[in-house]
Amino acid sequence: MRHATAVRARDPAERWEVRFTEAEGGSFFLDGRPSHPFTPRHAEDVPQGALEALEDVCGVRNLSQVFIIPWAVRSIGWLGQKVISPNSVMALGDRAVGLWTEKPEPGLKIAIPLENIAAVEDVTILLYGRLSFVPFGDRLTIRYNTVARRGMEPALLEIRKRLAGQAQSLPAFEQKTGELPFKWKVLLEEPLVRLEKDSPVIFSSASVRGRSRREAERRQLLVMNPYELVYLCDPVDSTQRYGVDSVVVPRCRMTGVSEESDKLHVASNGAHIELSMAPSLRAAAVQWMG
Repeated sequence: MRHATAVRARDPAERWEVRFTEAEGGSFFLDGRPSHPFTPRHAEDVPQGALEALEDVCGVRNLSQVFIIPWAVRSIGWLGQKVISPNSVMALGDRAVGLWTEKPEPGLKIAIPLENIAAVEDVTILLYGRLSFVPFGDRLTIRYNTVARRGMEPALLEIRKRLAGQAQSLPAFEQKTGELPFKWKVLLEEPLVRLEKDSPVIFSSASVRGRSRREAERRQLLVMNPYELVYLCDPVDSTQRYGVDSVVVPRCRMTGVSEESDKLHVASNGAHIELSMAPSLRAAAVQWMG
């Protein structure tokens, strides 16, 4: 049986998204709705039926674990094709992460128990964000306006801590922070790579050629903290450098790493994750994992 993979071509439609037509797009318009996800202040702000479904399945304790994601039209990358992402409600609960959508019909579309999650994948490019929870099987993916990022971070950090397991020792590895560009020095101090503020880390960085002569080199950073293996790189789906792609894999769920072609293959919790990275970073990962 083939393992589930974290690699996805372009940005394909989710099974709960709706085919776009001009008529359908107009029918989804709701005047006065924010254009970015938000945490509801009152239970009455959540679409009818959503909170009840998510509380039961995901173990939602309070509204800080809930995010309302307004509908949006987005490209799926093939010949101008578009889909409508319906009004949605995401829960980052104590037992599971889940997504309820209003269309095609109201209801819970996917829920992933925390024990089944293999990795958390996050992409931010300017105002575009894409967050995925990767299990063995169907993933939960949302697209969101990054204006909402700060509001989502506490609940997302809590999920990572629930996935982390016990702290593990770090192998000896020499690194030079002084060689990192400013952007990556800042990221190296963030919870995104440390999980906890004062956690020790080891890291390896590299630059790879752009995909054309006009495209600048892309920076990559591989970090290990006591709980996670974290891979960061300049955005792959854009020529913009104002953002970062990240994949976070709990160390307690990893069962192996290997190199093949230009990719690092990570086995985690039954899923198979492929990460395109420089040879020096692949070698570092294999060394760290023994």
